[in-house]
Amino acid sequence: MAKCPKCGAHLRWYEFRAECKHCGVNIPNYNWEKRLNDDADTAETAFAKLHYKLKNFKYGTIGSPVMVIRLIMSLLPLVALVVPLVKVKFSMPFYEENQTVSFLTFILNYLVKFNIKSTFSLLGGDILGPAMTMLIVAAIFALLAVVCGVVNFFAVLIASLNLNSKINIALNFFSTAFWGASMFFAYRFTAVSAQSTLTFFKGTLSPLFALGIVLFAANIIINVVVAGKFKTQKENQPSLDEAIKIELRELREMDKKPITE
Repeated sequence: MAKCPKCGAHLRWYEFRAECKHCGVNIPNYNWEKRLNDDADTAETAFAKLHYKLKNFKYGTIGSPVMVIRLIMSLLPLVALVVPLVKVKFSMPFYEENQTVSFLTFILNYLVKFNIKSTFSLLGGDILGPAMTMLIVAAIFALLAVVCGVVNFFAVLIASLNLNSKINIALNFFSTAFWGASMFFAYRFTAVSAQSTLTFFKGTLSPLFALGIVLFAANIIINVVVAGKFKTQKENQPSLDEAIKIELRELREMDKKPITE
């Protein structure tokens, strides 16, 4: 609820008159110079905060070779989406096919086409149930790793505003753990499938599956290094409040300078 700038009386939403009915002051013109200066101070303070954050953002993304490498590395684990993860062989009477399956092709060509009801029926089966369970669990863990990887990229940008990399370390730790779990269950899927009495399917893990673990783990290491650099940068630069005071003081000094032609 609005208040009269002079007497502080509450103004109702339907009171449109320029004069306050309690003290009679003209509200739009009351102490307008001070209010204008206050608005200018608020705007200048907001811009000073923005400049401080942008300087941090620049340093945290492209401020040094390590920051550039970190930015690039935050995207590299997503390569695991398209590299071959499993080599499969289907052998049936009058039909044989060899395929390499990536996480992306598995999602597009297999998972989205599964009938949910039929899938749950397979999970409960005595013959294909264990293998299908391993496959679905492996896909879930891989999806979680990818989600953490995508979130990490945006977290790199956002957290750079405050020179903070703790969230990135945590996200890459979870991505590494999830991708490792996915690799384990994918291996169990191929092993259980090979032991099944239905021998129409054989699968082997690609060595590239381990690439995701390496890249996620490398991101943990580089973010730990960056955390140390962020700490040093914070110690050597003024705090947010100090930076705002410095910028506002510089603006006041510029305003005092006479305008020369």
